[in-house]
Amino acid sequence: MDILISPVDQESFFSGKYKAEHIRMLPGGDALNEALILSHFKVDTKLITVLGDDLLGLQLLSVIKEGNVSYNDNIMKNEIETYISIVCVDDAGERTFVGNRNGSVRKLRLEDIQIDDDAEIVSFASLFISEYLNDPELEIIFSKIKRKGKILCVDCSTPKHQEKLFDMHCLRYADYFFCNRKEAEMLTDETDPESMYQCFEKHGVNAIIKCGSKGTYYRSRLFDTEPVIPVDTTGAGDSFVAGFISGLLKKKTIEECISHGNRFGAKACAYLGATEWIKYE
Repeated sequence: MDILISPVDQESFFSGKYKAEHIRMLPGGDALNEALILSHFKVDTKLITVLGDDLLGLQLLSVIKEGNVSYNDNIMKNEIETYISIVCVDDAGERTFVGNRNGSVRKLRLEDIQIDDDAEIVSFASLFISEYLNDPELEIIFSKIKRKGKILCVDCSTPKHQEKLFDMHCLRYADYFFCNRKEAEMLTDETDPESMYQCFEKHGVNAIIKCGSKGTYYRSRLFDTEPVIPVDTTGAGDSFVAGFISGLLKKKTIEECISHGNRFGAKACAYLGATEWIKYE
């Protein structure tokens, strides 16, 4: 669950008397964001995750049901608490996060993940989130997904323990790997998109690098995004992935899928909250 505070002036936020214009509690989390967006656009979608058996967990389960997203049987867990992300959004729409270290998104385990045989695409969102899913566990999951003949998309989050690309053997199974420029830099130790891309290619990873307002980098080409006045960039990357997957399901070319993803990502930036934009589509 995201608690969004906007706008936040970093200098005066901790003064003890800060009054924000907006404080909203909205559903969030990479996998849930993707699932809600895809389901909104009439894609048959299933979410595999875990929630705490608490008030916020029940609220999120209601959101999942209302969004016509199916989910795994073992989604509610008594022994964990639902993850809360406090999102401080500045005037430019950029964010800083505070989350509970032992929240539910950190607790997904190998045994929680069962892939339906009729799934066409599996999107793993996101790398480095769960403390129980490191490279060995992910190799087991990803290799099983590929043996079943599925298209595998893998999204990234910030490496939590200085992981490098050569540490992540699981990524050789991904058909498409999404990361933002900062994540790519951390994984490859390169500083420009072309060098990052070549490093990914050298390790057999088909990477698509999200560069924010500058667009998306793929195969020595920068795909421009649509202009937008940013309100909140929360969920823009997840919206991009959902748009890309939507394009794949429509049998679009990779270039068309990237452009479709860029449109979705730009739309997300125009509203406070990760998936609020779909209410207007």
